[in-house]
Amino acid sequence: MDPFHEAEPSGGRPSLTAHYEAVTGHTLGVLWRRRLLIASCAVVSALGVGAASLAMPPSYVAEVLLQFDFGQTQDVRGAGKSGPQIALEPASVVESEARIIRSFAIAQAVAGRLEAEAEASHASQEPAATGWVASLRHALSSRVQAALPALPGTRTEDETQHETARDAMAQGLMRALTVGNDAKAYLISIGFRDRDPRRAAEIANTFATEYLARKMQAASLATERASRWYAEQIQVSRGELTRLEGEIDAFRKRTGFVESAREGVDLREQQLRDALTDLSNASAKRLAEEARLRRAQDVLRFGGVPSAVDTAISPVIQQMLADDSKLRQELEQLTAVSGDNHPSVLRLKASIAALQQRLQARMAEVLKVVEVDLGAARGLESAAETRVTTLRRSLIESKALEAKLRALQAEATTTRDRLRVLDEGYQTANALSELKPVMAQMLAPAKVPTLPSGPSLGLVLGLGLFAGAGAGSALALALDRRDRGYRSQGEMESETGLPCLALLPSRPAGERPDHDLVFREAVRAAVAELVAVREPLKVVLVTSAMPGEGKSVVARSVARSLAAMGRRVLILDGSPRRAAIEDRHAPRSDREAETGDDEADSRISTIRRVSGLKDGHDIYAEPTFGTLVREARERYDVILVEVPPVLLLGDVALLRQHADAVVHVVAWHGTQKAAVTASLAYMRRLGLTVAGLVLNKVDLERHHGRASDRGTLYRDFSHYYRNSA
Repeated sequence: MDPFHEAEPSGGRPSLTAHYEAVTGHTLGVLWRRRLLIASCAVVSALGVGAASLAMPPSYVAEVLLQFDFGQTQDVRGAGKSGPQIALEPASVVESEARIIRSFAIAQAVAGRLEAEAEASHASQEPAATGWVASLRHALSSRVQAALPALPGTRTEDETQHETARDAMAQGLMRALTVGNDAKAYLISIGFRDRDPRRAAEIANTFATEYLARKMQAASLATERASRWYAEQIQVSRGELTRLEGEIDAFRKRTGFVESAREGVDLREQQLRDALTDLSNASAKRLAEEARLRRAQDVLRFGGVPSAVDTAISPVIQQMLADDSKLRQELEQLTAVSGDNHPSVLRLKASIAALQQRLQARMAEVLKVVEVDLGAARGLESAAETRVTTLRRSLIESKALEAKLRALQAEATTTRDRLRVLDEGYQTANALSELKPVMAQMLAPAKVPTLPSGPSLGLVLGLGLFAGAGAGSALALALDRRDRGYRSQGEMESETGLPCLALLPSRPAGERPDHDLVFREAVRAAVAELVAVREPLKVVLVTSAMPGEGKSVVARSVARSLAAMGRRVLILDGSPRRAAIEDRHAPRSDREAETGDDEADSRISTIRRVSGLKDGHDIYAEPTFGTLVREARERYDVILVEVPPVLLLGDVALLRQHADAVVHVVAWHGTQKAAVTASLAYMRRLGLTVAGLVLNKVDLERHHGRASDRGTLYRDFSHYYRNSA
């Protein structure tokens, strides 16, 4: 950031936009002032580059086109399946293949092939095979031989040098190689630039051939690896199938299990279902017999007679039941007629009781028959349960054996299928190893170009102009950054917008007398211009941006020149570092004595500042100073006030109400331009009128200005002042 940005005439802090606009404007101004330098650099660069391009021999570019076909691709292991097995973008594949062509390995192989062809052409005169197909076969055979293991041994120094030379040649080939790809059309263009058109075409075709040979070799090696892998897997699968078939036969012999034919329902399952039905019927019959026996027992327990449904009653029992019923009817009738104690009644009762005893005996025999039937039913049920259990256990065992057998059979079937697939893959891999398919093909081999491709004179000149303009601009900015000070009258006037009243040459000790005459005449010209601009001119502030600019010398010189014109001059020395006693008693230097005029010096009065910075006594703010200035205006024609540096002390702000004009002193090639700009802006903000600038301490020997610049004229016509002296 500019260290003097606080002195800009803006009400507040400048914005970032204003700062960059100022920086841009300053940069453009520097470029415009140095436009001759920039134009010279551009012209010299264009001429140099143009001459170099004309001196260089023309170059030729040969181009090869490769096209990729993604319609048919082989499996990763060479299974011969149609369509890509991995989802890849074709554009990415084309870009990857282009990077392979640009690789250093391809360049090394091409360099090796060129060396081998060169050696073969020198060693033998046998006609070589022509055409890119023959070259492709030769490259493939070279790749296969290179893939064979080398014999063990140590590398000699000659081999190392040979490899180094080949690598250097490969790097040179890569610099002249251009590889471009079109992802939409799946094309790769291989171009090579060389001074010899035949060599350019040969090397371009060699790059394409080497790439295709490597792709074919990679495909061949992949198919060979796939064939070996398939053969190994087939051998393993056949051994596995033999083992499984042996296990199946051994299982059948060991278990005697024969799988049943499945036609609707399995035989063992049907037998189990029939056995379950028999068991259910036996259980039902047993339950029925138990119920019949229980009813018959209950009836007999209460003295009744079971029904014919519950017991199988014989005819004797039926007759006995009929006699019992008949005797009971007679007993009822006789009892009703004769009474209970009648002998006939008693006799009938005895007959009925005897009949009942015989009937009970018969019924007990019937119950035994029912119990026998119940035992038979239970036996049938137990036999049915045993059969069901046996059939169920047999079915479970058969299912387990069948599952194990079917697992072995399924594994054997899978192995047979895998063996069939492997055999098909093996046959396909063998076929692919013979075909060696490559998805890239040479669409247009390189031909010997007849027209040179470069260098283009217009393009070279344009680039030379652009580079020269850039270099000139960088040089101009570097010079501006290195040299901040003003070095000519025109430069200072164009940047500040103020007139340059004088260019005062420096006066080192031991210089020639004509330089002193130049200095006095320059001061005289400045005074004449200053008096002509403002008349009457009373109070003039002599200021500078930084200390050491020489404003004291300028003020005294201007005072002497005014005094020589007959004007009374008062010098107010406002420097706080000088003491008043030094002003009264210090003798003038020898130079002042030599150039001084007693009559002119009598018209000059000097008042120096007594107070310094330590006591803080501000004499310019007191009313007595204003009274002093008013009295001096009446007694003197011109009052020159030497003001301390504008950017270091604020005295100029206190003196602005008394000043009529300001003369700003700038050291040649010493005061920074930013400091001058900040000082002028600060004084404009105070309302001071800057009459002009004085470029002091000009080194006439090093001064570089235009023909109209006074400093240049002072240097070129110094003899004029020498002759006048």
